[in-house]
Amino acid sequence: MPASDDPLAPPSPVAARRYWRIAIMWWLAGAAVRALLASLVPLLPDETYYWEWTRRLEAGYFDHPPGIALLLAAGTRLFGDTLLAVRAGPWLMGGIAHAALIALAGQLGGPRAASRAALIFLVVPLATLGFVLATPDAPFLATFSLACLFLTLALSQPLRSFASLVWWTLTGVALGGALLSKYTAALLPIAVTLGFLVHPALRKRFAEPGPYVATVVSGVLFAPVVVWNWFYEWVSFEFQFSHGFSAVRGSPISRELELIGGQLGLASPILFVLFIMAVFVALRDAWDVRKRLSAHDMLVRRFALGIVALVPVGVVMLSAWQRSVEANWPAPIYPAAIVLLAATSARWAHGRWYRAGLALAGVLLVVVSLQAWKPLLPLKPNRDPIARAHGWDTLANAVHAARRDPFLDGSVDVWVAANRYQDASQLAFHLPDQPTVFALNLASRRNQYDLWDTAHDRVRPGDGLVVAFSADARGDSLAAEVGSWFRDYRAGATVDLTRDGGVITQRKLWLYRIAVDVPPLGRMTWNEVP
Repeated sequence: MPASDDPLAPPSPVAARRYWRIAIMWWLAGAAVRALLASLVPLLPDETYYWEWTRRLEAGYFDHPPGIALLLAAGTRLFGDTLLAVRAGPWLMGGIAHAALIALAGQLGGPRAASRAALIFLVVPLATLGFVLATPDAPFLATFSLACLFLTLALSQPLRSFASLVWWTLTGVALGGALLSKYTAALLPIAVTLGFLVHPALRKRFAEPGPYVATVVSGVLFAPVVVWNWFYEWVSFEFQFSHGFSAVRGSPISRELELIGGQLGLASPILFVLFIMAVFVALRDAWDVRKRLSAHDMLVRRFALGIVALVPVGVVMLSAWQRSVEANWPAPIYPAAIVLLAATSARWAHGRWYRAGLALAGVLLVVVSLQAWKPLLPLKPNRDPIARAHGWDTLANAVHAARRDPFLDGSVDVWVAANRYQDASQLAFHLPDQPTVFALNLASRRNQYDLWDTAHDRVRPGDGLVVAFSADARGDSLAAEVGSWFRDYRAGATVDLTRDGGVITQRKLWLYRIAVDVPPLGRMTWNEVP
């Protein structure tokens, strides 16, 4: 076979330039796909919840560090409080992550690997969809990908060189950004430390200042989050730890299988298996010749990325043994796994299974994209995750009308609330004046709304209140509890939240006039639920 036709042979200069052009083409295609998807789907409840954070910027929040709030605030300050403004930052993070992995693959495997990484990133559903929605995964995966790139560049330099120190410092900056986005970024330094301990060539890096400088830099960037948590009695740390490792009912085996099934959907079944194989090969190849490798050898860099992918797998599987995990929790494995698959020279990574994996992932991405546009799959509206983004404008219109109901005449100020934080944030975004909306959180888990001024702080004697509860017996019971705070109350409209005529869920509005005795928040209790 001529060298020019061999996919494993080094490309000629002409072919190398062609591969880089192909990589840029896939990068542009990814940016276009993410922009299209961002415009098709209304904001999901979690997205409006994070948008609410932008109106009260802090160094930390109940659920996460402040990265997503800072990112969304940049978009809304520039473009206003609109759907595209909220998603502008995640879209930008997608471009950064895509470019970082293209550069990383090029550094490990040359221009052909760069073009392969660009295509893999485009078709893997998690990689594309993760940068459409305004969630902490967007800034986290972007900064985590940059940290992997800078780490690999640091490991490519001679020990104790100035270039190594520069790249280690940038690794610390990127790691600090990842820690400001999600606490699971801590898995990166844990993985790197483990790699240093077990591999003789990496162990030599303990003798240079770079890793310690990176640790200090990332720690300084993360310090405000620690101070915020101290001020709020470690509420965010406690929530995330209990969220990830608290025991729940159910079979550990079934939860592990559920975890694997989620990854097969997010990465596509064939590519997921190829990712595992690529990580295994990277670890095996560097381990088999570990005594002969220098500290900056290519195999050592691939080993480090393999450990970076392996450690999150172990942690998430341990968590799944204790409780159900969310499908996006193993996301830190994918930047390293994508690059290792793109850069591997193994024949199986260039043959029909690789092409079949790309094709299947592309089909899954197209199906999900079409479902985002129109409900084409035979899913009940209340079982369709995308449907959760629909119907909120209808509810907001009903609440806006209820605020002007004559029943509330005589009330001083009329406030708006919902019981669940998801509903409260959607109402705050969709109401015409985007007012303050409270989340009462009765019989539901605590969240960021409990750390801000609540209805118990702001509703004064004589005020009125409009609240959206679930349209069921439980919601009616909670509505009656709130009614004891007021002179009078009554049920308002029942609102169907729909998508293309299919009912997703229902909310019932309740109108309360002339507050008499609103209890302080300290007298209320929460039923903690996952």
